[in-house]
Amino acid sequence: MGPTLETCGELLRPLRALMGLKQVALQRGYFGDQEVPYAAAGLLAELVFRGECRASDLAHHRIVDASVVSRQVGQLEQAGLISRRPDPADRRVSLLRATPDGERAVAELERRKAEWIANALEGWEDAKVRELGRLLGEAMDDIRRHTIDEGICHADPATREGTR
Repeated sequence: MGPTLETCGELLRPLRALMGLKQVALQRGYFGDQEVPYAAAGLLAELVFRGECRASDLAHHRIVDASVVSRQVGQLEQAGLISRRPDPADRRVSLLRATPDGERAVAELERRKAEWIANALEGWEDAKVRELGRLLGEAMDDIRRHTIDEGICHADPATREGTR
């Protein structure tokens, strides 16, 4: 059966607030870094965590247009944070990977983000933070699977039924 629309609506409020706090943190410079353009930092982190892949795979996984990835790849490549090589399976396509400098930049950015969260949640027990991470991870896996992997982007349940 799944959760009710009311329950899911209640979940949206803290998720919106969390996204808003991320923007505040960015504006205050908590995550700013001259080495990594912020717009491209997520793509660089994706390469570090996923490993070598095509730009089209990054666009699909990050749910952005290929032109966005192309621009960010250019920024990161110019900064020496990623490299590319021809895909042996299709030499018309490049495989992208983070350079050692890119890996170090992501590690530093992740450390600063973790420090920000640790300071904000200093009154929380480790077990509670782990549980929150586990639940958010499960939710994101299901939402990603529903939205991307199954290609379902319609809010209308009747439309969804017809796509399965």
